[in-house]
Amino acid sequence: MIRKDEKRQRILNAAVALFSRSHDVKKVSVEDIAAEARVSPTTIYNYFGTREVLVIDTAKVLMREILKMGFGILRSDLPFPQKLQAIIAGKTDLIGQYSREVLGKLLGNDKSTAVYGRELYESEVKPLWREFIASGKKEGYIDPSIDDEALIAYLDLLRAGIAGKPELAVNYEQNMELLQEMSRLMFYGFLKKDIELFPPNNAIQSKGEQS
Repeated sequence: MIRKDEKRQRILNAAVALFSRSHDVKKVSVEDIAAEARVSPTTIYNYFGTREVLVIDTAKVLMREILKMGFGILRSDLPFPQKLQAIIAGKTDLIGQYSREVLGKLLGNDKSTAVYGRELYESEVKPLWREFIASGKKEGYIDPSIDDEALIAYLDLLRAGIAGKPELAVNYEQNMELLQEMSRLMFYGFLKKDIELFPPNNAIQSKGEQS
């Protein structure tokens, strides 16, 4: 006899599989998911109540899958550049698999998944980023003079910015070049030459006196 939690997981796995194969999640019915999971539609309603709750829980499963992918890459023996390339490629592949409805929930634009996403980010993603930063500094790819907290705050801002522009990810194929440029900006900045952004006060004063 199948245990209750195993049956629930089987339904979620079926939803993930069908959502990844469909360009329009709204066309994937509860009956379709039931057939894929080899259960009755009534069983799905008994477990999840509504189709919307099932979509939300499926998005949470996908968040966990993304995190699992990140753990696998960042804690591998790959050199730092290859880890970075693998993370970017993996996220691009995942975005390409799912529709606007699921992506909106993954990006935290739905109240039902936003809280879960923030908790996951704070408890598991941030520590993973810290490991990644430490690895980059150790291998000489990240400037060791930059404080870790400043880098984490920078990543927080980027995450918030991406969540505020979900259309970039939803229409990622049309925005691929723009997303690639944004990734370059994220990691390299936009200045071609070094500029002393915060000169000592006496240097500013001396320039003012000369003028």
